[in-house]
Amino acid sequence: MAATSHPLFGSTALRALEHAAQSALPPHTLMPRAAQAACLLILQRWRGRPVTILCGPGNNGGDGLVLARLLNQASVPVRIWALNVDKRPADAERAWRDLPRGLLQSGDPKGDAKGAVIVDALFGIGLHRDLDADTRRWLAWANEQEGAVRVALDIPTGLDADTGEAREGTFMADVTLTFLRDKPGLHTRSGQDHAGEVVVDMLGTDAVTAALPSDDQSIGTGNLIRRADCKTLFVSRKHDTHKGSFGTLAVLGGGHGMTGAALLASRAALHLGAGKVFVGLAEANPALSCDLLQPELMLRPAASLLGKKDAGIGVWVVGCGLGTDQGAADWLAATLHAARETPTVVDADALILMAANPKRVPARKAAWVLTPHPREAAQLLGCDTAAIQANRVAQARRLAAKYSAWVVLKGAGTVVSSPDGRWSVNGSGNAGLATAGTGDVLAGMIGALLAQGLDMDDAVRGGVWLHGAAAQDLSARGIGPIGLTAGEVIAAARDLRNRPENGVT
Repeated sequence: MAATSHPLFGSTALRALEHAAQSALPPHTLMPRAAQAACLLILQRWRGRPVTILCGPGNNGGDGLVLARLLNQASVPVRIWALNVDKRPADAERAWRDLPRGLLQSGDPKGDAKGAVIVDALFGIGLHRDLDADTRRWLAWANEQEGAVRVALDIPTGLDADTGEAREGTFMADVTLTFLRDKPGLHTRSGQDHAGEVVVDMLGTDAVTAALPSDDQSIGTGNLIRRADCKTLFVSRKHDTHKGSFGTLAVLGGGHGMTGAALLASRAALHLGAGKVFVGLAEANPALSCDLLQPELMLRPAASLLGKKDAGIGVWVVGCGLGTDQGAADWLAATLHAARETPTVVDADALILMAANPKRVPARKAAWVLTPHPREAAQLLGCDTAAIQANRVAQARRLAAKYSAWVVLKGAGTVVSSPDGRWSVNGSGNAGLATAGTGDVLAGMIGALLAQGLDMDDAVRGGVWLHGAAAQDLSARGIGPIGLTAGEVIAAARDLRNRPENGVT
């Protein structure tokens, strides 16, 4: 996959970037540029509305103070409330001295702000503590104003820029104007609920920061996966092809009462373009010999499929509805042994079994993908789910390093990590995916892309993006997010692959 045009910088990388910019630019440059960017956004989108700005004690508050001055010069009605502070940073103090008279209000924010623009300039990315009582009270007022537009400068106050953790009372932005570079916390965990639309302004530092090693993991940089990064999904097929041109995939799962999970993964693989799909059912005496809804799938008892040496299987997907009893553990061990030289996607119950029986996981010669949700990731790492959610990027990278695997840590803002630590946060998806079976569909989709010859980078990141984009596309057509089903995601994903002009980004 080519380098993305939308990098994500963690706080360590942002500090390095800001230091480089401040060293190269004249003093007092970044704050006026940030305020100017915010002023232009407000004038372009909400000209004529009054503006209320909540300012904190640091440079984020300084951005708000300069913004107030610029809006006042543009004849926009402005009110400011500023938290009491004994000392401000130099740039913020300069902005305070230049603030026109009559804009600063006393006491707590009050009044009906319906129709106004409320700007959160309280705290930026450096806040690493719970919000104090005054800040929570001010944010509660802002969040309760119906009909107002809420704009956050750099990051909504209370949201962690690295992890997406939202502290009690976090600002609920409709738009977040973030500076220098985008942040992972705006796109994972609670970030999407609090940031709204994310607009990035680099403040004219492109040339200054171009020399920074944007792919250097030591400074904490990653990527946001967008449509532009998934071009290999939309490469047209030549006429002179046959089913063997697009690979043979095998799904092993479907223990007692869970046949549907294996079928969802298999149907997804078929609809995403795999040439042939075998389904190995782990149930002792599977009653199903044919999928009546998808008779193209080739169903076999698991033992028969594992013993079929001449099937030409190029990719395995294992775990969907497999179960976690001793029989399932034996099936997993047998499958991982058979697939040790074949690209493999490991999902669901297989991950739980791996965590419980690490000695039964053979050494691998081919790349593989682990697709855990947070509880499964916690079991694989020997911690609790809260630890996974506390820093999803760091834990996905830790898991990838431990198993020398590609990792897809599912959830709001799915995180993808390669074995060497390169990471991305998915930019597509919605709450419609929070339903049974969508993880099975994702496993089948990734497997299908691998079977068709996409490299691991393109298949994993592209599959994750397409999975989320399908849910978005369905919702845009009035199907979900409430009540969206995993089976509907399959058809929508196929539709998107065949509609390269679709507008989902």
